[in-house]
Amino acid sequence: MGIFNKILRALSLDTAFYEEIEKDTEATGEAFIVVVIGGVCSGIGLTGILGVRAAIAGLVSGVIGWFIWSLVIFLIGVKVFKHTSDLGELLRTLGFAYSPSVFALLGLIPKVGTAIYTITTIWYLLAFIVAVRQSLDCETGRAIFISLMGFIVYWCFRIALLLV
Repeated sequence: MGIFNKILRALSLDTAFYEEIEKDTEATGEAFIVVVIGGVCSGIGLTGILGVRAAIAGLVSGVIGWFIWSLVIFLIGVKVFKHTSDLGELLRTLGFAYSPSVFALLGLIPKVGTAIYTITTIWYLLAFIVAVRQSLDCETGRAIFISLMGFIVYWCFRIALLLV
């Protein structure tokens, strides 16, 4: 299955896909590519809302934020709640969960850019919840909690980059 088909399955929040990608050790590089593409699209989309400086912050926070968010989820999910997973599995599933960020590019559209960007953010948060639930084999409520903890840390990092 090519990367484009994997992205489509990730976008559809296909739980079976996240189970498959969790185990596919060859897909970590593809997950990184998805994060880079999503970061570029997010950055470009932010230029329509926050200006050019946001484009750089979008790319940097996309890539570094992916690792930070994955690490936070690993620490909370595996170390605190004792679910079984490893950082590689989380990087793969969460990398593909970042797929909706490609639509953040539409943030450039005047008057609707902010709404589109918000919808995109909610979409990838939902994808992260699915990815966390499948990676950690936990209940949806716990996946929501763990994902939100990572989301808060990620957005604090992202806002800090915009302020620098």
